[in-house]
Amino acid sequence: MTEVNKQRFYKRLAVTGLAFTLVGAGTLGLHSLHFTGEPTVASAAAETYTTTANLNIRSGPSTSNAIIATVKQGTQLTVIGQAASGWLKVSYQGKTGYVSSEYVKVSEFNDQTYVTTANLNIRSGPSTSSAIVVTVKQGTQLTSTEQAANGWLKVSYQGKTGYVSTQYVKESTGSSEPAPAPAASVYVATANLNVRTTASTSGAVMATLKAGTQLDVTAKAANGWLKITYQGKVGYVSGQYVRALAGMKVVSNPESIQVVVNKQNKLPENYVPKDLVYTTIPFTFKEQTEKKKMRSEAAAAIAQLFAGAKKQGVTLLGVSAYRSHATQSALFSSYVQRDGYDKAATYSALPGTSEHETGLGIDVTKGDGTCAAQDCFGGTKEAAWLDAHAAEYGFIIRYPKGKDAVTGYKYEPWHLRYVGKPVAQAIKSKGITLEEYYGIK
Repeated sequence: MTEVNKQRFYKRLAVTGLAFTLVGAGTLGLHSLHFTGEPTVASAAAETYTTTANLNIRSGPSTSNAIIATVKQGTQLTVIGQAASGWLKVSYQGKTGYVSSEYVKVSEFNDQTYVTTANLNIRSGPSTSSAIVVTVKQGTQLTSTEQAANGWLKVSYQGKTGYVSTQYVKESTGSSEPAPAPAASVYVATANLNVRTTASTSGAVMATLKAGTQLDVTAKAANGWLKITYQGKVGYVSGQYVRALAGMKVVSNPESIQVVVNKQNKLPENYVPKDLVYTTIPFTFKEQTEKKKMRSEAAAAIAQLFAGAKKQGVTLLGVSAYRSHATQSALFSSYVQRDGYDKAATYSALPGTSEHETGLGIDVTKGDGTCAAQDCFGGTKEAAWLDAHAAEYGFIIRYPKGKDAVTGYKYEPWHLRYVGKPVAQAIKSKGITLEEYYGIK
């Protein structure tokens, strides 16, 4: 401890009529949460000190006392009193112990940028019992404005003030280069989101993306912003409105007839099948829209299925086939605006995860148009015929009964998916799903 720091601490203890001498500390050791009887100490105004070396916190003011924790050089401790022989009573992460004053110094606190080392709660006070203000992701940069008690920092983040545990942050290196984005397959916007020229709301708006849009995140920027590429340009978005979808992957074979698209496997952003054609089957509506389109092979197969059903006295109508990425994005975004992202995601497919975007899926119903995309369709003769004969034409019931945990969707007897006759017949004979057939999630 420097002479200046010694004098500052002496002055704080002068109120109690005490002074102390600085002596050596013990050696490093492992954590041991064992406390012995409290020695008598003189209280002092709480003061923040920083360790000048790796340092043991002990259960009493002596190297013979048990080690309750070992802290690294640079750790900040709250000194709450002075014990015998130059030892200090300290508080650290809710625990009380003793350290040698030879290896600590008074903290001179300046605003400092920290980086979170894990996903971390920012709380309204310096305690885990305080309310959570916001949760930030690993790698987020925070500005600390002052040291709080018990190993907590007061921080500023996106205009909000709160507290974080020092256990889960480290000082920023100060590099001008943003940190690489953490490993995650897919990032999506959880609200309509502005892409800006800089990592700040003062940056010019380059574009506005709809909720559910997949983002190409390349790095972490300052103050909770993310660096992205959009249409070949570099931009920035607020991380507050971005969600990393754990476990989701972008499929590498979107043109395959057997492609698996579900809540964990999505199509590339803005994917459009190359061979879309209008089907020749009747629909519940007259307009010539994209909903009547399918990929050419699937369109030919659905025409054969409808004809085969009609020969056996079963009349079917199409309800909805292809749905473009733009349409799905607009639909999902409207649900987010109405109900919020989390609720919308429970009943509407994220853009890129709907089978209708493949051009291989189609919803059908009875010839009179009733029970379209409704549970009542499951009890009809039309549903029974499809279950028995769809595989003969290369289609499967994509979301069969009792397979919700596998497919991620409830039973939809009206939703057909073209996979080709060999695969369809194998799936039908085994009573499995497309996921189970390929052994993927």
